[in-house]
Amino acid sequence: MSPKVTKEHKDKRQAEILEAAKTVFKRKGFELTTMKDVVEESGFSRGGVYLYFSSTEEMFRRIIEAGLDEGLRKLDESAENRNVWDTITSYLDGLTEGLRGAADTLAPVQFEYLVTAWRNEERREYLEKRYDLFVTRFSKLLQKGIDQGEFQPLQPLATITKFFLNVNDGMIQNALYFNEDKADVSGMAEAAKLYLKTVLQVNQT
Repeated sequence: MSPKVTKEHKDKRQAEILEAAKTVFKRKGFELTTMKDVVEESGFSRGGVYLYFSSTEEMFRRIIEAGLDEGLRKLDESAENRNVWDTITSYLDGLTEGLRGAADTLAPVQFEYLVTAWRNEERREYLEKRYDLFVTRFSKLLQKGIDQGEFQPLQPLATITKFFLNVNDGMIQNALYFNEDKADVSGMAEAAKLYLKTVLQVNQT
């Protein structure tokens, strides 16, 4: 078997295991999910699963990384075909729409994982690295807007990005905990746009 086929087989098997893990995480949450659960859900042997993943923590991190990387990639690709301001507002509109079914996604599990990170030093350090990655990448996107003459920010880009991230997480949290009217995700999205438009001094001419 050629190395290329071997890699394709490995990637396919890992993807299948992660899909099984997602199903269990959604059903049981992060803390209660065991490797045995994932083995049973995947239909593979115990050794077949452990060949690729040593723990549910490793699986969940891979899922988190894939989601964040995909989201950042889509933002970058969107900014290639339109201005940065339109990319950001389009993201917020998409988030508003996507959160209508938030309870049935991995979002509640991610919050569970985040909430327990404070008591796990290794996990906290891992999440800090992912946070720093988002701040760096989104700040770079804002810098592109500056370079294109769209923005003249009133605050440091890292500060704007961190505020945006907090609003983003707040929208998700409200969508998980409250009904649609109380969560007011669309209202929060519009407020985020107003803040960003003001602090970035968006030039739409």
